[in-house]
Formats: sequence, C-alpha cells, structure tokens
Amino acid sequence: MEIRQITNISIGSFLLLYAGFCWVKQGSLVKGKGWLSRTEAPKMFWLNMIILFAISAYMVISVFFDIR
Repeated sequence: MEIRQITNISIGSFLLLYAGFCWVKQGSLVKGKGWLSRTEAPKMFWLNMIILFAISAYMVISVFFDIR
C-alpha cells in the first residue's frame, strides 16, 4: 500500500468514527455556537452527518477503486 492510500483509509475512518460519535450523542459542533443537540439545530446536525459520511465514504472507497 502507498502512503496516500493509508492516509485516506485512516482519515476516512476517523471521520466515520466522529460521525458515529455525533450520532450517538445526538449533536454536533456548530461554528461560533459550540456543541448543539439535534433538537437545537436539526438542519445543521443532518448537514454535518451527510457531509461527514460522504467524505469518509469517498476517501475509503477511492482506495479500492480508481475514482478521479
């Protein structure tokens, strides 16, 4: 494995773990406001979940398939 592939897998895994942490705690970090629960900022919570999952999935899948 190349360094780029190892880096993509590790960063993608950490992003997925953070998304899981946010899901379990039912909240997310919002810039300028700190940690907000899902009920306080539902749109931001879902936006964070979608972005974190999409980036982590792309990083991990790009290692196994040549996506460019």
